[in-house]
Amino acid sequence: MAAAPPSRGAALRSATAAAVLALALGVGVPAVAHAALPAPKLPPIDKANKTRCVVSSSAMGQANAARDSLLDLRECPLSAADLSGFDISGAILTGADLSGANLSGTQMSKSYVYKANLSGANLTSAILDRVTFDGSDLTGALLVNAVLSDSTFVGANLKDTDWTDVYMGEFATRAACSNKTLAGTNPVTGEDSRASLGCR
Repeated sequence: MAAAPPSRGAALRSATAAAVLALALGVGVPAVAHAALPAPKLPPIDKANKTRCVVSSSAMGQANAARDSLLDLRECPLSAADLSGFDISGAILTGADLSGANLSGTQMSKSYVYKANLSGANLTSAILDRVTFDGSDLTGALLVNAVLSDSTFVGANLKDTDWTDVYMGEFATRAACSNKTLAGTNPVTGEDSRASLGCR
């Protein structure tokens, strides 16, 4: 017996999610470019959904586009949240407040973290490859031992960050080192920001 075709609404939701995921998957542009990408066209925030900002870890992850719905955390108040070890890959975090959040060991591959507040966040050993951090505030953030290959920080505030033992790749490192805000020392570790990233 043939399965019933999906409703028009379900098809539209699937198409919207697929389009957004395609944009999110596309943030891993060649690191040599490191220019600001145009903001993706996102659906309106569903502010009627009272559980939208309740974060749950994906059992399958987004690395292979396995999540069945868009993880939309735009403008969510997640200050000081403990998301350590969570898999929130592919999340849309535009304008989210993650200041002081514990994101150690968190998987955030291909996430869109545009103009978000990550000041004082702990991103130690997090998987942050192909993440767009453009325009975000990472003042005082810990990025120790994080994987940041092909991630971008165009217009981000990198003051007092600690990048000790990060994996970024040559071009991404060069782009981050060119950020004029990359200066100071991390208030937790006392590491010099530029020296911790190996900037010359």
